[in-house]
Amino acid sequence: MWLWRVFVPLCFVALSGLGQARAQTLRDAVKEHVDENLKDKPDANPKPQAEPKKKKSAGPARDPAAGATGEGNSWSFSTDAPPDTNPPVASTGPTTVALPKRPMGKWFQLDFKVDGAYRGWLPQQYNSAQVKAGGYYTYSVELRGKLFKYINLHRGYYESNALAAPRTKEASVAADVGQYLPKAAWLLAMVGVPISKAWEPIIRYESRAFNTTATPKIPVCIVDRDATEDLQNCPRTMNTLRIASGIETLTLGVRYDHAKEGGPVIGNRGSKVPPVFFGLGLMSYSKPYQLTIAGNTLSEYLFDGRFRGAGLALGTNLGGGVRQLFVDADLQLGLGQVSLTNSLTLNELTPGDWLIGYVQGNVTAGYRFVVFEGPPTVFFTPVVSGGGASFHFVQTSQKDGQPTRTPNLNWDFLWSVRAAIEIAI
Repeated sequence: MWLWRVFVPLCFVALSGLGQARAQTLRDAVKEHVDENLKDKPDANPKPQAEPKKKKSAGPARDPAAGATGEGNSWSFSTDAPPDTNPPVASTGPTTVALPKRPMGKWFQLDFKVDGAYRGWLPQQYNSAQVKAGGYYTYSVELRGKLFKYINLHRGYYESNALAAPRTKEASVAADVGQYLPKAAWLLAMVGVPISKAWEPIIRYESRAFNTTATPKIPVCIVDRDATEDLQNCPRTMNTLRIASGIETLTLGVRYDHAKEGGPVIGNRGSKVPPVFFGLGLMSYSKPYQLTIAGNTLSEYLFDGRFRGAGLALGTNLGGGVRQLFVDADLQLGLGQVSLTNSLTLNELTPGDWLIGYVQGNVTAGYRFVVFEGPPTVFFTPVVSGGGASFHFVQTSQKDGQPTRTPNLNWDFLWSVRAAIEIAI
């Protein structure tokens, strides 16, 4: 009888603990996953203390002329046009006009571009879900302009693979959302008003959209954006999650051009110092997401995640003239927020000595071939680009001798290949 009196209470305690485990809330599950992956871990391979470096004896003096042959060879890269080794000889005939030739002169300059492209998105993958974002063939129209030397339209841009306007309303995260037609849309504008020959305030906005799917490999809980953090006993499903994923960026800042005569339109630069942009950057994007910290995934839940960031924006333009390679680069880095539902963010569950940071950027490279000198001058321009975004934890305090940890939360890579016809008016 005494065995029965002891056995029954023990069974009750065990079943109560099991019931509590099964009734774990969404907030508790996320919090537990964050704490487990951010707790201090012992350094299994401590770095040995570096020995003092021995001073090296000075080698034999090198010939200043070295570099033409042998081990002294050196290489350099420049986006400037190569120097003319055969300067023009004075002639009584007509002089050569620099390209591009514009029928409207310097006061009203426009570059009109039409191109076709193939764009792709390489999304992050997860242990229990496969994410797909299909590639798209697109067409686009773009306009750049320098109007009366007072307004610079660096880029007015629209791109789509359909004649209809792009879908902007976010799709529901419900698993029974209907099929979408494959379509992608990009909108971009960049406008500046010069305040001097070298300084120019810039506003730039860009929006991109893709339809994406996430197919579970095991039964998972698809968490609706309106779900509460007290979500319990979420039903598991193998249904595919379909949402409209999008990326938006906004930059506000100042562009400095050492050439003082530069602008958004095509033309050879008068300075070897490239223009630079710096200011404030904002970005936001959405995608199917499973909470992943340094490769460890909370596999039971599939979210319609929202990623937002604010920080420093930087950019530059190299080259850009006629018959020259050109490279455009932009970068954002700062503090971020990861929203799992409308009422639950990862930030509020992060320990006090950790922050969430982000990096977002893009690099574009191309070359302009002259098809017709004009006026107007016509160019054929092939272009490639690549970039993306990544969010990560940042440890703000660490023990002596321990390196700063930055566990990754997500990454996404976008790329494109396109060919364009540009007309300088």
